[in-house]
Amino acid sequence: MMIVYLFIHRTKIEPITVNVAWQKRLALLVLLVSLLFGLFTYNFLPILDFLPYKIGSNIPESMKIPEGETPDEFLIMYQLKNKATGETKTMSDKDYLKLEVWKDNNWEVVGNPEKKLIKKGYDVKIKDLLIADASGTDYTKEIVENPYYSLVVVAYDLKNTNENAIAATNALALNAADQFNIRTVLLTSNSAQDADTFSKRMKLFMEVFYADAVPLKSMVRANPGILLLKNGVIINKWHYHNLPSFNELSEKYFTK
Repeated sequence: MMIVYLFIHRTKIEPITVNVAWQKRLALLVLLVSLLFGLFTYNFLPILDFLPYKIGSNIPESMKIPEGETPDEFLIMYQLKNKATGETKTMSDKDYLKLEVWKDNNWEVVGNPEKKLIKKGYDVKIKDLLIADASGTDYTKEIVENPYYSLVVVAYDLKNTNENAIAATNALALNAADQFNIRTVLLTSNSAQDADTFSKRMKLFMEVFYADAVPLKSMVRANPGILLLKNGVIINKWHYHNLPSFNELSEKYFTK
């Protein structure tokens, strides 16, 4: 109805201003604001964060399927080939077991089984976060569910990270541990060998763990960036351009 109304009265629609000079100024202003806004969000953090690691998010809860919700349902599909006739067919793992095809020596599984989604379930907000040490041991639960304050430094690419910011964060971690027993970990997607070399060169005090680059980039749009966690909740996070001082963190969080 609104479209019809606008069409009927289209001749009455006029620009807010017919002054060409003002139109140019307005266009320039919009361009300038857009440019400055883009630069701000690039050099700091987005004003509105729509990702699952926004301030206030509970990471452990975001990794769970709520009670009453169902997960995705999958079938494992096998490619079967008859040794005698060369016939091929596709069969699900349920039918494979139900029909006891595995007992028939004439049929063999060829290639790699494929996972097929048959029913979409609850879409978990955080589904790809796995934090491990150099040997592959899973430390996700231990790190994200720490009931006390902890600092998580995210440097998904150590080769291109801001080393001055890493050094400042390292000093911050040392003071936090010394005065408040705050644990600080660094998460990266680099290889253990590269991370070890980097850690020794930078004389890192913080522990180094490993995760995929995709969730790390979702955590904080900075390299490095820092998150303040407590009992699984993201209390705050910062780009390295506005990294808080130790005194600021102490006054606002650690001493309370």
